[in-house]
Amino acid sequence: MVLQIIQTIGAVSLVYCVGEGLRRLYAHPLSHIPGPKLAALTWWYEFYFDVIQPGRYIFKIQELHQEYGPILRITPDEVHINDVGFVDTVYAPSGARRDKYDYQLRALNMPGGVGTTASHEIHRKRREALAPFFSRRNVVHLEPLIREKVEQLCQLVAGHAEEKTPVNLSDLFWGFSNDVTNNFLFAHQSNILADEAKAATSRQNSNQLLLGIHVNKHFPWLPRFMESLPLVISKPLMPPGLLDMLELFNRVRNELVGLMQSKQDSPSTDQGSLGPTGKTSVYDSVLDSKVLPPEEKSLRRLQEEGALLVLAGTDSPAKSLSVIFYHLLANPEIMKRLRTELENLDTPNPAWTELEKLPYLSAVIEEGNRLSFGVTARMARISSQYEIYVPSPYANPMPPISLTVEQRNHWALPAGTPMSISTLSAHTNPTIFPNPFAFNPDRWLEDKSLKNYQMAFSRGGRKCLGIELANAELYLVVAALVTKFDKLELHETDENAVSFVGDFQVAMPKDPRGVRALVG
Repeated sequence: MVLQIIQTIGAVSLVYCVGEGLRRLYAHPLSHIPGPKLAALTWWYEFYFDVIQPGRYIFKIQELHQEYGPILRITPDEVHINDVGFVDTVYAPSGARRDKYDYQLRALNMPGGVGTTASHEIHRKRREALAPFFSRRNVVHLEPLIREKVEQLCQLVAGHAEEKTPVNLSDLFWGFSNDVTNNFLFAHQSNILADEAKAATSRQNSNQLLLGIHVNKHFPWLPRFMESLPLVISKPLMPPGLLDMLELFNRVRNELVGLMQSKQDSPSTDQGSLGPTGKTSVYDSVLDSKVLPPEEKSLRRLQEEGALLVLAGTDSPAKSLSVIFYHLLANPEIMKRLRTELENLDTPNPAWTELEKLPYLSAVIEEGNRLSFGVTARMARISSQYEIYVPSPYANPMPPISLTVEQRNHWALPAGTPMSISTLSAHTNPTIFPNPFAFNPDRWLEDKSLKNYQMAFSRGGRKCLGIELANAELYLVVAALVTKFDKLELHETDENAVSFVGDFQVAMPKDPRGVRALVG
């Protein structure tokens, strides 16, 4: 009897697998989209290049485009398009409905964050509650907070100059961005930058944590299982980066509990002197938000929101700064030109809004953002309506001549299709960015339209909330280090320290030790 049940289950499973496989290959709404049959048949194809060849699927996709053309079916349900001319259709302008692809979001295992919200409507509410705190006006108001950290960063670099010891700029940039993000968002203050060894350890822990995100995506039950275990069992099994995240969760929880209690005790506290938002922290703002329903103000949801904001707010500007300074030190002519522009300023300590007006500094920062790639993971968008892809002059490669006119002119994408254009494909399109891996700030001066293809902070209604804060950090740090230190040179560092060889939500380099320099 048991044997018969097993045989029946086996037979039914086999019939189902064969039937589903045939449907995916020949009767699926995306069966007309070019691509390898294995990718259309199963997600195990993606798994191989995500996990077995870790972080390499984004590069494999680029290879497949050269074989199959500018539109590609990369999983049974998802399409990737190597055509920046289609970017505004995929990443629709603000207000247009675009859901995110829940399958990809589970890699970070923090559904409570605004950046990991699948639903367009829920995202709109969460973003609206956060937007005042991330406004340009509020960043300008809190510029002294950033400047304080810039000065601390410069003092650390000066200390290495006095001691004639190499400085790990990547570690310092990580500590700087982490402190700025924490101190910008929360009432509790952090000072990781005060301890270079801790900053180095925290950066490495963060990178190690990100190395596991593909496992989370393919086996979402694993992090949920770990969370279900008592801490006394799960904690010894956690990587150091996850322990750091738990520590952040605890700090955020304490702040939230304290805020909730203070609002109950004295709900009408005068906060008129606290700047444009009138709030002590981002959570003070969110808890008072009229657009969020009560369930959106739960401790768990807000903890995840805070953790994700810190993760994104730390890594993105820190990586851009590492890329910028590697290339500045590797290209003395670029450094000389930038230093001349900065030294010609009349103001000794120019504000961020003044630095933004400098054309060459702006071009250097744009190029640094381009080659740091922002979020490297495929962040697919789902349209609620039928879309048609028509190759633009920027399609890479152009469709082969052998296709029929109808095939060359359009590919239908049914409503509900996840579609993406990765930052790797956009930022290295040779039609837009000739010699794409070269650090060439002049390209931004020669062609003002290039900003239309800059995706380091994403696009459309899901564009990064923290873009103003990140820009303020980049301008102030680059200007300060370039003007205050005449002699900076690379130390035991080559391009492997900033090269993009692995996609783990962000670009992982071949050499994880970071950009190291000697200060004269």
